[in-house]
Amino acid sequence: MRGRVDSGAREVMLTVGVFGPYGERAEIEELVDTGFTGSLCLGAEEVEALGLPFVGRGAAILADGRAVETRYHRGKILWHGRERGVQILSSEGGPLVGMALLRGSILTVEVEPGGEVIVEERAERG
Repeated sequence: MRGRVDSGAREVMLTVGVFGPYGERAEIEELVDTGFTGSLCLGAEEVEALGLPFVGRGAAILADGRAVETRYHRGKILWHGRERGVQILSSEGGPLVGMALLRGSILTVEVEPGGEVIVEERAERG
């Protein structure tokens, strides 16, 4: 999987294929956020457009320490060439890829404007 560093060399971006329950698919550009411990966060508009099933409510602690109410949905994404079920958080912020999704991956970032981002599946250690 490949992505890019934005023109200001401040944000790492990946495009993730997200599937709705009836086969809808959206390619959504996501910010890689190593401070986000979940898998994936989408805005309410994307969640609604894909018809992602509601699972429950919860609270999230933002980087500034504020607690906000969130909604959780069930969805599938294309990750390392395979469909993968994930819990998707719906929040006011922009789309995010978090550490739970990156687990088991190697993230390489060329930190410069337009730099290359590569996410590879880590080989099993035996």
